[in-house]
Amino acid sequence: MGHHTSCDSGDWAIGHGEHHSSSKAALFRFRARNLDTIGLLWRYMTTAVRVATVIPTWQEVAHIERCLTSLIEQTYASENHQIIVVDGGSTDGTVEVIEKMIQISLDCDGPEIHLLNNPSRFVPHARNIAQEYLDQDVDFILEMIGHAWVPKNHLEIRIERFFSIESEHNIRLGGLGAKVVKSDLKMKSVGHWIESALSCKLGGSGQFARFSKESPTRTPPFTLYRREAIDSVGGWNENFITTQDSELNLRLIRNGWPLWRTPETYIHMAKRTSVKQWLRMGYRYGFWRMKHVIDARTRMRFTELLPWFGLSLVAGLAIDGQSAYLIPNFAWPIVAYFLTLLGIGLDEARRGRDLSAIIGVPFMLFLLHSSFSVGLLGGIFGNAKPSRDRFD
Repeated sequence: MGHHTSCDSGDWAIGHGEHHSSSKAALFRFRARNLDTIGLLWRYMTTAVRVATVIPTWQEVAHIERCLTSLIEQTYASENHQIIVVDGGSTDGTVEVIEKMIQISLDCDGPEIHLLNNPSRFVPHARNIAQEYLDQDVDFILEMIGHAWVPKNHLEIRIERFFSIESEHNIRLGGLGAKVVKSDLKMKSVGHWIESALSCKLGGSGQFARFSKESPTRTPPFTLYRREAIDSVGGWNENFITTQDSELNLRLIRNGWPLWRTPETYIHMAKRTSVKQWLRMGYRYGFWRMKHVIDARTRMRFTELLPWFGLSLVAGLAIDGQSAYLIPNFAWPIVAYFLTLLGIGLDEARRGRDLSAIIGVPFMLFLLHSSFSVGLLGGIFGNAKPSRDRFD
């Protein structure tokens, strides 16, 4: 709550100057590569597209001010950017902060901020409410959340890369994601372990994956969607209160709308910071992953079932009762699993220069694998319940 928005034109001038230099360098590279791209970029620079940033919120008082500040301060032309916040009935002061930021943006000649009500509270409902509310001339929709924030030139870079990828690969994109980087908030050790666990190959990966090249993807993080693409598939499926973006992305790809991701810009996101939240998140993700797989079986990845295969193998070897090198055979898969986790812990400790990660990251991965696997079973037999894993 201590973050303050500045209307200082000097800050804006610096941001524009930095982007102007990078744009000139990018333009030179494109000229050498393909003259057609010059025409495309020129049309983009002279006729800016309209972008709406949509932010579902519920109990986001800790982060919503910083989120909105980062969007108000964008170097992208404010008259071509509107922000739509759809709140699900927050009672912690979130709405009051949003109302304050609406006035701040107005005083700074920033983008218009609209506050809408979401009686159903959940994210897909919020995104569909915003979709119906949008002005007809909005071309792109940037999906955000109330506990994320972006650098000042984020929108400019994202739009530029969107059109450049289309030109370079002769395609028409449905959406473009960006990189999710570690939160810059102060955290205890558990928070850092969770950050590392989400980014490594045996953890969250997907939207939290580390990548360095632009490429097609099925899970673009914080997607900048072409509105036409969203309209063509009927928006978000409100039956999925989690994994709704994965379900939407699958329909987009099936309907001929390719999705890409770019490392040229990034998003900071506040993630879980306690073991309790981590366990609940793992279960919720597993639960809704199974619900999604039941609806579209191609979404299941073999690696997501490995814990159950491993448990079955251990049980089978235990029943067999054989040993090797004086160690029961059922223990070998367990040893292999924990050695693998330890290897990841060592690598994350090296990356983050944090010795505690050697044990902390494997511990978080074990909890994630366990809770996610139980969630998969819950998705087969259970009914959905509202999530509180971020707030409890």
